[in-house]
Amino acid sequence: MSTATLGRAPAVESTHESLYARVGILLGLKPAVHSELDLIKRLEKGLAIAAVQNLRMRVGLTDAETFELIAPRRTLSRREASGQLLSREEADKTVRVARVTARAQQVFGGKPDYATDWLRTAKSALGDRTPMQALLTESGALAVEELLVGIEYGMFA
Repeated sequence: MSTATLGRAPAVESTHESLYARVGILLGLKPAVHSELDLIKRLEKGLAIAAVQNLRMRVGLTDAETFELIAPRRTLSRREASGQLLSREEADKTVRVARVTARAQQVFGGKPDYATDWLRTAKSALGDRTPMQALLTESGALAVEELLVGIEYGMFA
């Protein structure tokens, strides 16, 4: 997988976009994603390695985060070299990271840098893990999303 310049592109165009539109932007999906059903259809067709590359660029995922949260370096490099689509599991993991990141950006008013910092700061509610570390599992992702809902509705400081 190419680790050339990963300059940050604007992750979000507007603070009023739906969660699904944000996920689509982070993954570089076209046409736009409008619903969970759109996402399901995309996953059923298969996700290209470009989705991981777009996510890395737009979220600023490090190599370590990418290879721990989505797939090992060799696997992603092999898929890129052969033009293979991501496996269903890899695609699910990619969408998980995009979904939680998009949700954080939504909660923090479309401020990608603030959301990125929040995702990389340990939280006692997550057993002193960072939200990014919690994304290793779907249960961890749900716990992070619960925290974000709490912040959005003023339940957590």
